[in-house]
Amino acid sequence: MQEELRGELYLYHLLRRLLLGEPTREVINEIAALPVPPGNDLPTQGIALMINAVRSNAPRLDEWLGELAVEYARVFIGPIKPLAVPYASFYLSESHQLMTEETIDVRRRYLEAGMALNEIYSVPDDHVGIELEFLYYLTHETTTLQQQERHAEASILETMKTDFLSNHMAHWVPDFAGQIASSTNEDFYKGVALLLESLFRDPV
Repeated sequence: MQEELRGELYLYHLLRRLLLGEPTREVINEIAALPVPPGNDLPTQGIALMINAVRSNAPRLDEWLGELAVEYARVFIGPIKPLAVPYASFYLSESHQLMTEETIDVRRRYLEAGMALNEIYSVPDDHVGIELEFLYYLTHETTTLQQQERHAEASILETMKTDFLSNHMAHWVPDFAGQIASSTNEDFYKGVALLLESLFRDPV
């Protein structure tokens, strides 16, 4: 169980960093150091695409980092609107508006679980990166509670996480991942899309 939670922690930590902003040199170097995993499930395909993209661009890393920053802005921010809108409310509201009751609902979930949002986040609470931050928080706290043998409290947080994944994120993140995949020719971001999709298709 602890090993499974550690795998989830790493995946949520990686995805939140990649979707809250363009990739940093630090995270690119971290990905470059990963072994290419065996297998052909979605998470394996996703991380393999990202590793191979990083390694193939290693001789031109500075230039490629600039290209990734431009691609991040083009796909997730856009000159007019994003090609892949990273907000839950866009997918879950009939009018495709932002800052709807869905945004308020996820803030309520964060507060109920005890997660305080940092002031540095200048985006709505239903941004995919913040929702991944929430999954990371719940998983980290669950791990800590289990280590302290506070199993009843850990079970409550695990239930919160399962509910958030199944009854909220599963209703919009697969569509968002599909928008990423269809909006970019960059293998690095196609890998990100597969990792997102794997949250709802394969065990982490």
